[in-house]
Formats: sequence, C-alpha cells, structure tokens
Amino acid sequence: MFGNPEWFREKRIGWGVVPTAWQGWGYTAVWTLVMACPFMALLARQQVAESLVWLAASMGALLLDVRQILKAKRRTVDDAADVLYIGDEETDADRLATRNYDLSLRR
Repeated sequence: MFGNPEWFREKRIGWGVVPTAWQGWGYTAVWTLVMACPFMALLARQQVAESLVWLAASMGALLLDVRQILKAKRRTVDDAADVLYIGDEETDADRLATRNYDLSLRR
C-alpha cells in the first residue's frame, strides 16, 4: 500500500476515498500522472492496444491500493473495541493470579 489511510476519508456516497490532507492530494496527482502520461504517450505512437492494457493495469493497481486503504481505515476503527485495557482500577488479586507461572521482572 502506498497511500496512508490518515490522508483520506471514505466517500459518503459510492465506493472509494477522498483526500483530506495535502499528502492525499499529492498521492492523487501522482497516480493521475502515472496513469495518464504513459497512456497518452502510447496513444501518440499509435499503439492503441498497448495503451488500453496500460490503462487497465494501472487502474487495477489503483483499485487494489484504494481497497487496502479502506481496509486499513476500517481496521483502525473496528480494532478499538477489541483492545483489552488493564488499568489500576482492577485490584482483584485472585482473579489476576496464576497457578502455573511465577512472574517477575528482570533488572
């Protein structure tokens, strides 16, 4: 994945991401150039089939990257509920004790 999930937000309508930071806009501009420049160069050389193959391959790579960004954004939201926090408020020593292990700190 090339794009950082913090640079984007999910679209409200449809599928995809929208840039929210300048890095996200730069990422979008670079992807546009990476897709458009070779496509236009191949068209200028009258290589229509190759230009369409390039466009399809680069669109596929972009879709995979957007999918990974969306997956990472959703994972950070969903994982917050799965985290177990052990705080100072739990003082029930019997519940935290183990019979099988003797835990100590090395110094």
